[in-house]
Amino acid sequence: MPLPYRRILVALDGSQESKAALAKGIETALAHGSTLALCHIVDYHSIKELRKQYPDLMLHALNKQGSAIITQGRETAESAGIHHVRIFIKEGLPKTVIAGDIAASFQPDLIIAGGSGAGTSGKKRFGSVSAGIVRRASCDVWIVKNSDTTAVYRSLLIAVDGSDASKSAFHAGMSMAARLQSRTQVVYVLNTQSLSSLEPYTEDIISVYQERAGELLQEYRALNKLENYDLTSVHYSVEYGTPKSMIPEVAAGKYQADLIVAGASGMGRTERFLLGSVSENTVRRASCDVLIVRNNYRPGP
Repeated sequence: MPLPYRRILVALDGSQESKAALAKGIETALAHGSTLALCHIVDYHSIKELRKQYPDLMLHALNKQGSAIITQGRETAESAGIHHVRIFIKEGLPKTVIAGDIAASFQPDLIIAGGSGAGTSGKKRFGSVSAGIVRRASCDVWIVKNSDTTAVYRSLLIAVDGSDASKSAFHAGMSMAARLQSRTQVVYVLNTQSLSSLEPYTEDIISVYQERAGELLQEYRALNKLENYDLTSVHYSVEYGTPKSMIPEVAAGKYQADLIVAGASGMGRTERFLLGSVSENTVRRASCDVLIVRNNYRPGP
């Protein structure tokens, strides 16, 4: 089974989603006996604009607000039974500071953050923050979009593509589904858009890829059987379209997923620019929670 998380970092911004992220962090830390750290970033963009008119006063107010958010978060964690909670308050760009300086200092194997901030502009900005964390982090990233702190995952969607990263995501997702006894859908997306330029051979090529997709899903069925995850409701399907939109927008709705589990993209900067990272786009576009897996999970006792 996948190794448990040992060091969990939760990013707090005062929104309802970040409170739900804290609840997930506390629950996971208690389940695994993990070390928990909380962080709040005084957004550099806000500081830059506010300093033009009221530099000292506004910076003091933002730091005071951040301290209150962190204090409340620590009290919540301690009341739940977690002691020695580490805290970080820094100024800067959240997406770079969280996955950069703070991650380098704390060395988490899981970062949890809310998927949106308070207010329309905040939601747009923090949506970019969560995708930025996914891009920069070297560990798993769990983005919480459901503001219900008591929500339990009833339906998991695990996106697979045959890569080592997606196999790690499969094991992580199946392990979570087994613990929660969630309904589970394993999905492989056949990227038909990338084949459209190959006409008039598209029909024959798709037939070959469909056959390969079936074989690939059989590999995941075999992994499930080998590890004996003891799940009564696991289904496998091939979907057609562009993965970065099909997974978060179509498949998630079709299977009523409340959590998407996917491996982190291994693309370089050029490929990401041309194609767009599937993992980042999943975080941006999904209306449910998303767990992006970067840790290397190897099943075993």
